[in-house]
Amino acid sequence: MLEFIVEAENYYEQLQHSKVKIVNERWDGGKNLFLLLYTYIRVVKPKVVVETGVANGVSTNGIMNAIKLNQNNCILHSFDILPHTKEAYNGDGLWEFHLLRKPYKKNLLKTVDNFGEVDLWLHDSNHSYLWQNMEYELALSKLSNRGILISDDIDASLAWSQNSKTNFDTSYILNDHRKFIGIAFGKNNALTN
Repeated sequence: MLEFIVEAENYYEQLQHSKVKIVNERWDGGKNLFLLLYTYIRVVKPKVVVETGVANGVSTNGIMNAIKLNQNNCILHSFDILPHTKEAYNGDGLWEFHLLRKPYKKNLLKTVDNFGEVDLWLHDSNHSYLWQNMEYELALSKLSNRGILISDDIDASLAWSQNSKTNFDTSYILNDHRKFIGIAFGKNNALTN
């Protein structure tokens, strides 16, 4: 696993020097989130990944590079409300960009309903309490028995702490320098039993 962390750090540094600025950089995920996602994907080899919030594509590019190196036909479904964030990734691989239009919640639910089980769900979009709470519940309903929910900016509302008490079987919090990341497993997750 250490080899994958070093690989992730090197790729992260490359991205920092070459990334395209589409939106404000404050929307980018931090380095620890990037390392977590990249390493998790390299080790676990998920089949279906959902990402809400693309921004400048730091996480998107990390996820897609890890998927490419795994060579396991994993697909990444990325959602954003800004059409130009589709430009954040232009590599090859199974990447589906979904532009969310109003009503956002209804369209997210309708699209995700067609995915089947999800192995990794990354929330990094609307950080309001209502949206985070809705998305956490949606993610948990779609996670496979080895699925994991990762959320950036869990300190933006009380949704993470409340779900930790009621809906998550096991959850963790990581510091990412300027914000916090949450990692959660649903009830009856094979990885926690």
